[in-house]
Amino acid sequence: MWSVIVASLPALLVACGSGNTPTATTDDMTGSITVAYSTTYVFDSDDTSVIWWNKVKSEFESAYPKAKLVLQGFNGTDVDLVNKVALEYKNPSTTPDVFMLPSGYVGQWVGSDYLLPLDSFVNDSNKAPFWSSFPKVIQDESKINGKVYAVNTGENNTAIYYNNAMLTKAGITVPWQPKTWDDILTAAKAVKASNQAGVIPLWVGAGTSAGAGGVLQGAANLVYGSSTPTIFDYNTKKWVVDSPGLRQVMDFYRSVYSQHLGASTSDLFSPKAVGRPVVLLKDHQLAIAVGSNWFADAWTEQNRHWANAAQEASAVPLPTSTGQAPGSASTLGGWAVGISKVTKHPELSWGLLKIMESDDNQTYIANRAGFVPPSQKVAKSDGFLSFAPPFNKAFGDALPNSKLVPSEQEGYPAWVQGIGQATGQIATDPNTSVDAAIKILHDAVANQVGADKVETLH
Repeated sequence: MWSVIVASLPALLVACGSGNTPTATTDDMTGSITVAYSTTYVFDSDDTSVIWWNKVKSEFESAYPKAKLVLQGFNGTDVDLVNKVALEYKNPSTTPDVFMLPSGYVGQWVGSDYLLPLDSFVNDSNKAPFWSSFPKVIQDESKINGKVYAVNTGENNTAIYYNNAMLTKAGITVPWQPKTWDDILTAAKAVKASNQAGVIPLWVGAGTSAGAGGVLQGAANLVYGSSTPTIFDYNTKKWVVDSPGLRQVMDFYRSVYSQHLGASTSDLFSPKAVGRPVVLLKDHQLAIAVGSNWFADAWTEQNRHWANAAQEASAVPLPTSTGQAPGSASTLGGWAVGISKVTKHPELSWGLLKIMESDDNQTYIANRAGFVPPSQKVAKSDGFLSFAPPFNKAFGDALPNSKLVPSEQEGYPAWVQGIGQATGQIATDPNTSVDAAIKILHDAVANQVGADKVETLH
């Protein structure tokens, strides 16, 4: 599932991390370790969470007969999880040895001096046989100041879903493979012109109601597919609030909403907007959607079941604006596993990570938590591709070109608010000019983080 990215942790986390030092650098693979994780937020259902973690525990204790794994699950959202485990990290005696957390939080956990660098493990092919199959973007996902601090267990990214029959009726040949944003608009306009009753031509998220999750599955993907795919400039440490690429994005939104190709503002501005296209596609009310990989998984659930999804819909990577390299674009988010800096059992803790990253365990969690496996080998395996065909392939193909949003940066909520306000204004009033939309983004970010923390790229 998508995690709600929050850019700042509670003071209790930030204030109490420094000073923790590891109590051991090696161990004899004997003893007990604890893993902290979410019982209710990652998997599609609580029972599949229990099955996976019990499987991991059984395999761990079989591989290390003198060791025990203590499962420490927490209920609630990802924010609840982070807050509860942060309290445990206040005292080395209560700190779990291993923690499965949203990857967007890793940087802040490292900033509090909580996590053990894992380079000695991932750089050893015997200890990390899975690592070479991870695309570089995923290997670097939890790399902070040149060191790897966590290993990813599952990814979420974005692509395009479409209804085969709706595009065919509109005269668009399927399978459809848009190469540019103009191709998307052309297909959406054809759907509208074909007068299919009650059908929305195109879903592309806009507005602020869905928060960071809405931007992660909406506008940020277009920014990464634009001619200037930069949200935060790591060289200048400034937020990009105007660029040729951002102007492409705003112009795309204007094209969608001025030609009445998009969804209603009641859907776009709903607190449930992130999940709205899942239902609209299932109910045959939407032709094309910029959406997340977990949609296909949601259609296997009882409450959103779409029995004929595989026959009626398809998915393809989201193209770049004019087809420029690398050809597709997507945001990237997911969950990762780190080892506590104060663990007495670093080798044993790594043994747990190695088991969690087995092909079989990657496949199970991907299929039942709505992830794309971090391993390209697993992402191309029958066990993954056949679970939610034909959708899983498109998201696996898009993964190497996916990029992280700068959620670890302090000003990210301001940028999220600004881009949401700008796209929402266009959806509300399509006559809004590109200049006006850019000004909305600029002012929202500059007012919150400071005028000296924003920049224009030319």
